[in-house]
Amino acid sequence: MAYGTSSHIEYPAFDVEPPMKVEAYISEFVGTYFLVLTIGFNVLQNTALAPISIGAILMAMIFATGKVSGGHFNPAVTLGVYWRGGKISGNDALSYVGSQLVGALAAGCTYLSILGATFSLGPGAGYGLAAVAIVEVLFTAALVFVVLSVATTAQDDGNWYFGLAIGFTVMAAAFAIGPISGCSLNPAVTFGVLISNFINTGHLKVSILLMYTLAPFFGSVLAVCLFQIIREQEYEVAKGATMPEPRSFRYSQASMSGPLSPSQPFAMSRDMSPMGSSGMSPPTSSGRFAFPQV
Repeated sequence: MAYGTSSHIEYPAFDVEPPMKVEAYISEFVGTYFLVLTIGFNVLQNTALAPISIGAILMAMIFATGKVSGGHFNPAVTLGVYWRGGKISGNDALSYVGSQLVGALAAGCTYLSILGATFSLGPGAGYGLAAVAIVEVLFTAALVFVVLSVATTAQDDGNWYFGLAIGFTVMAAAFAIGPISGCSLNPAVTFGVLISNFINTGHLKVSILLMYTLAPFFGSVLAVCLFQIIREQEYEVAKGATMPEPRSFRYSQASMSGPLSPSQPFAMSRDMSPMGSSGMSPPTSSGRFAFPQV
């Protein structure tokens, strides 16, 4: 929290989120681009330990750009941070989502041009759309809850492990539900993968696009609800913040013969008598003079 000064008195100034700069949007584009590109190369080349590779690039991109944009790379995360409140404006959230979608599509076109192939999303062998929807909602909720808990709270402010926690969550989810749904958890990944596949093959299942897009958003809502319950103290701290007193109600140093103490804004200097030279009692805590009773 920033502090301003009036004479010798310090008072808290409200923290106002400044508008995001263009480098934040570029960071979201770059991070999402390399995430989707890594996913595409691993899936199309049938890499054995793809979840480790994907989790590792996510960690690296979060550490690389976290101080610039927050390292969302996922519209569900961005909307979760927005719904959490106090961290990002609506306009910036929409700009983040746009940057993520463009980055994901650019990555899909990149692995298409290099490998000459694309892939789609859908239920694994033996599973239906209901199973896909359930696991995508649940593990997106886990991901967004971890992001909110390690990257947006006062209790964990300045920690060094936020990227590890988020990357390991994605890694664990990929191992757990990859055979069921493919483990998207990310509308930007869904957009980049399915649209690049549409460009390559001319086929697009709208039902699959909608399900893999909406399920993470429902998971994000669930995560915010859990966060508000488990991290309720974060909101209590925000409610307990008090506005600084208006300067017109403060006594300037010129009106006192001694300096003012930050803890005692109405304290008199030692050479002043309790009644003062005017015969009036010292100012009360309300800032007004009380006349002596006769």
